[in-house]
Amino acid sequence: MKNFRRSLKYAWAYRVRLGLAMLCIIAITVLWGGGLGLLGPAAEILISDGGLHGWAYDSITGDRLEARIIQMRVPYGTQIEPGRSINPILSLSKVAEDSAADKAGLQKGDWIIGIYDTVPEHRLMQGDAISRILASIEDDQPVILRVRNPLTKAERKAIVTLAPTSIGPRLLHWIVSKIPVPQTPTDTFYIFCGLLGISLGMTILRDLFRFTQEYLVETAVYRGIIDLRQETYNIALCLPLTFYSQEGTTDTISRLVKDTNVLARAQVTLFGKTIAEPAKAIGVLVMAFFFSWKLTLLALVAGPPAVFLIRRFGKRMKRASRKALEGWSTMLAVLEETLTGIRVVKAYTMEGTERKRFFRANRRLFRQQKKMAKIDAATGPAIEALGVTAASAAAALAGYWVLHGDMRTSSFLGLMGCLAAMFDPLRKLAKVVTRFQKADAAAARVFEVQDRTQERSIPGAPMLGRCSRSIELRGVSFRYPNAAEDALHDVNLTIEAGKTFAIVGPNGCGKTTLVSLIPRLIDPTAGEILIDGCDISQYSIRSVRRQIAVVTQDTVLFHATIAENIAYGLRRPKEANVLSAARSAFVDEFVRELPDGYDTMVGEHGATLSGGQKQRIAIARAILRDPAILIFDEATSQIDADSESRIHQAMDEFVKNRTTLMIAHRFATVLKADYIFVMNQGQIVAAGTHRELIESCDLYRHLYQTQLADAGA
Repeated sequence: MKNFRRSLKYAWAYRVRLGLAMLCIIAITVLWGGGLGLLGPAAEILISDGGLHGWAYDSITGDRLEARIIQMRVPYGTQIEPGRSINPILSLSKVAEDSAADKAGLQKGDWIIGIYDTVPEHRLMQGDAISRILASIEDDQPVILRVRNPLTKAERKAIVTLAPTSIGPRLLHWIVSKIPVPQTPTDTFYIFCGLLGISLGMTILRDLFRFTQEYLVETAVYRGIIDLRQETYNIALCLPLTFYSQEGTTDTISRLVKDTNVLARAQVTLFGKTIAEPAKAIGVLVMAFFFSWKLTLLALVAGPPAVFLIRRFGKRMKRASRKALEGWSTMLAVLEETLTGIRVVKAYTMEGTERKRFFRANRRLFRQQKKMAKIDAATGPAIEALGVTAASAAAALAGYWVLHGDMRTSSFLGLMGCLAAMFDPLRKLAKVVTRFQKADAAAARVFEVQDRTQERSIPGAPMLGRCSRSIELRGVSFRYPNAAEDALHDVNLTIEAGKTFAIVGPNGCGKTTLVSLIPRLIDPTAGEILIDGCDISQYSIRSVRRQIAVVTQDTVLFHATIAENIAYGLRRPKEANVLSAARSAFVDEFVRELPDGYDTMVGEHGATLSGGQKQRIAIARAILRDPAILIFDEATSQIDADSESRIHQAMDEFVKNRTTLMIAHRFATVLKADYIFVMNQGQIVAAGTHRELIESCDLYRHLYQTQLADAGA
């Protein structure tokens, strides 16, 4: 769970909100326990002769005698005095050692049938009258009780000094003293309705606290998740290109979207159910101990087995969840590839194949989700079965005590209600653990991105000046992650500033890798790259890239206007400069025909434009940047001959006094270069002008005769 705990630091930033939510949980707990505590009084009103007042006075009397008392009816035909039988009587079901009752000689099972005083008729009294008098007597005042042993039928006097009334019973006495003693069933009904009203009010108040608590928790958690996404996204932007070539962009998107959503749900659960449900269970547990601590402990024996099961389920859930998240990533990758390349899919009638590929990925995801569903579905019933078993054992023993007069019926009902209410939060918590395991798997995937080695940069590195003399590669080698061989091996070359250089070679020889090293899109595994004699790894990456413009064969456009795509990379471009760059790249020709002109949205990935139009926009973007170094990687491969000719006219003027590197196969492009580098198998095998290479380099001659000559024709 270390990864999930690590994610909590983002929620901790909003601890004030979480602290207020915790206060709401405390209020919810008190109201929850208090509402269940009303079960006892409500049951007494309905099933007891003494009603609410009798229950209250019995509780106070038991507290002052330091004994447990219950009101009970005497067996049929039992006479207390000749010709007289009273109901109910007070029976002692438990007498604590060294208590006030014990000091007076009272024993378990004794009946208290009256109080001796100056009025003879008070000697024999009903149990509810006795408890009312004992509850009201002042502290430390001796009382003479009339006591009878039900087995021997012997009677005796017992002088008892009642213990001082504690705060709780004193408050209870004050409350019932304000409630009129019911004289009719209707009066009793009104009292019962009053209790229901109090319970309803507590419920409404509890729901208000619950709304506030959930709102505070969710807003704090989602703000934290926004911060987590932002930080992870910032790191993702700083990762080298080799990370994306190895992991893929879709997997990173899945981690930022799907995995962080799983984390958010788990954190909401943590600060919600995980705190609220145990708090509610504790509140109910306190009430259950009030009714019977022995039976409550008996019910709690289900705890250790439940913990064991939850741990087992949690471990399995974590494994299944990680595989499911990976399945999500795979499915998204299939979707992205298919829908992005939908033209090719349709053109080559591959709908059936792509449908099967998506179906396989979808089915693999379903199998993992099915495992998760099985674990999730088994957790609740397993814990509930354990809880019901333990509660049933406690209920059986409680029933035995009720039938033998050792427990009040109302206490039994209250205890059963509390146990039922206590196991409900515990059952919910069982699912919480599996959700945390899901979140831990998701957090691990998110932090794998954060923990990746970012582009090497030196804090406070100096700014690199604009290139004016040369670009030099000294002993440069590069190997892609998990590759068996170097893509570049011991490359040494010097590029003179202000001139145009072409790089040619067979496919896969390392041309694109070579030019990617200069703007530090990737860093060499060995060797140095110097601009004007300065090692670019020791300078600010931003200062290196700001003087370089890159135009690639695969044109990248964003879902924005044409003007915004041309100005991409500049914060406050001037409109006149944007229009000038657009005219130089012949973008203005097709933009004038669009209804919205330069404010036309190009669509996702430039879907509304042709390949040639997209490349013109990319070239205009490079022109507007006014770079010292230009890098063209097959930049005119998708432009028709007429457009290419005019773009070359514009580029001839633009590349003056700029260092230009071109990867090209077209003869017209290569011929314009001042110098040509020939690459093969990751090395520079020849360099010179076109005429020199035709005469001295067999590979260049072969390329010219095949690719270059054919392209030129």
